[in-house]
Amino acid sequence: MQSALDQFRISINRVQELIALHNFVKSQATSVLDVSDILRASLVLAVSALDYYIHEVVTLGMLEIHCGQRSKPSSPANTTQSAFSRFQISLNAARQERIMVIDIESWLETEIQQSYDSTFTEQSHTISSLIPAISSCIINKLNNNVSWLENEIRETLGYKSFQQPDKIADAIRLISDKKLWDEIAIKLGRPAKDIKQELSLIVERRNKIAHEADIAPSLNIGDRWNINELLVNDAVNFIKQVVESIHEIL
Repeated sequence: MQSALDQFRISINRVQELIALHNFVKSQATSVLDVSDILRASLVLAVSALDYYIHEVVTLGMLEIHCGQRSKPSSPANTTQSAFSRFQISLNAARQERIMVIDIESWLETEIQQSYDSTFTEQSHTISSLIPAISSCIINKLNNNVSWLENEIRETLGYKSFQQPDKIADAIRLISDKKLWDEIAIKLGRPAKDIKQELSLIVERRNKIAHEADIAPSLNIGDRWNINELLVNDAVNFIKQVVESIHEIL
């Protein structure tokens, strides 16, 4: 799952470079030139980087669980199944491994011939001596043939937005049973409700920019809500802290 964090860091660095560009242009231009939209774009991209990170880390985490490289989250006290166990895939996707099992005899023969030399295949074997070879073939097949599952996960999660605190917690429950915001609160040394409220306000402002052109209805036509470097820098640094904390927790 490290690649999800690496991509987030690259995205946030681009945001910080955009803020630096704003500051440079502002210092060189007269006050007549309004460059505040660069800051608005920076804020939107910062929240987008958070959203993308959650999508990626959950997708990769679910694939690791499927391949036995990560523990499946336990079921909450009030349910019989974890969020991971309840995740739905199409019947067409579910048939991929079933097809392999139905034709397992010819498939195993081909796999063993390709994986072992002729000396091994020409020898007589007991069941116990063949089990390691069979087990290795099956594990390799399961671990190397997960593109169908990845496509299913990405398609299902692709319609969802993971920006608001509760939505982020729902997503993380697919790969972890830890109480996300309580854990983040410990790392940041702040009450969980304050952290969630700050993130919600950042996302709310992002939505004003992305969906309402950041227009303030109470002001004159064309006037927008005020934005400045301090506000955007604080938001970006906060998002960085949240994502780095989530990754440590996971």
